[in-house]
Amino acid sequence: MNVLVINGHPNLDRSYANSEILSHFSQNTSWQIANATDFTGDIKSEQQRLLSSDLVIIQFPLYWSTFPSVLKEWIDQVFTYGFAFGPNGSQLKNKKVLFSITAGATAESYSESGFNFMPLECYQRAFEHAFKAAEMNIVDTVVTFEMNAIPEEGGDVEKTIELAHQHASQVIKVVDSHNG
Repeated sequence: MNVLVINGHPNLDRSYANSEILSHFSQNTSWQIANATDFTGDIKSEQQRLLSSDLVIIQFPLYWSTFPSVLKEWIDQVFTYGFAFGPNGSQLKNKKVLFSITAGATAESYSESGFNFMPLECYQRAFEHAFKAAEMNIVDTVVTFEMNAIPEEGGDVEKTIELAHQHASQVIKVVDSHNG
């Protein structure tokens, strides 16, 4: 199966979790990994990359309960009228997509009484929108919480790296279950 990973982290040099996950993918799979930060404006190439894949993984950290702006910009540029939607769009229809998400906060913070004021599912609807509008088939969402490696914010590098390995293994398992 041809798997394409779109990395939506804006600065992997400052990420333990996402860097470790992508490294795990590189070492344990033959998946193609593309960075939204490397997008040069060649929309047709990005669209062809999507069309050539059997399953697309959208890898990103939650930034204020959604994806980082670099990933939003990539979506804005690549999911165009006539390609992802519109009368001659829907070229991504039924293409499998999996969301792979890291969060520094606790799962409990995503509740009406928590810091983020709503369950994650409420925020999820917003970041799924472009993919649903493109009629893609969302096969799963893998979220790992408490992936904060910043000691000044109560984080733990060792725990984050361990969680990143578990997260990557879980994503690989989900992809394997959709292979074939």
